[in-house]
Amino acid sequence: MATYSVYYAGISLNTHQKFTLAQKITKIHADVTGAEAYFAQVIFKELDLHDFFIGGVLLDQPHIFLSGQIRLGRSEQIKKQLLVEIEIAIQMTVKLASHQIWVYLDELSPSLMIEYGQILPSVSNDNAWFLTLPDSVQKKLTKLNS
Repeated sequence: MATYSVYYAGISLNTHQKFTLAQKITKIHADVTGAEAYFAQVIFKELDLHDFFIGGVLLDQPHIFLSGQIRLGRSEQIKKQLLVEIEIAIQMTVKLASHQIWVYLDELSPSLMIEYGQILPSVSNDNAWFLTLPDSVQKKLTKLNS
């Protein structure tokens, strides 16, 4: 599962903005990678303006820093598309300038990740992995994709 952690300082995000951004990031991840929507989670964490430094200097304007962890095995083109589309989604939702938005992607080997009680599959084996899950989990994940 991709985990997108959104850290923000100097701005307030209301529940609607978080919901909208989580929906956009999930859709972008699913559309760009071809993975099911249930393979993406988005976590928000507000930072105090006094807890965010750039170049050793206290932040003087609003910023969003998104750190995304995705499964290893995506092409460079897919990773670049994820970066660009996520940055645009943040701009449109939060109304910050591009220089106030930083997006990083880290890749993790699927063999080092467990979700829903199972080690994750390589990016091309999602369907086979899904079928190993208990029926109750399959039903829950199917609802998440609806």
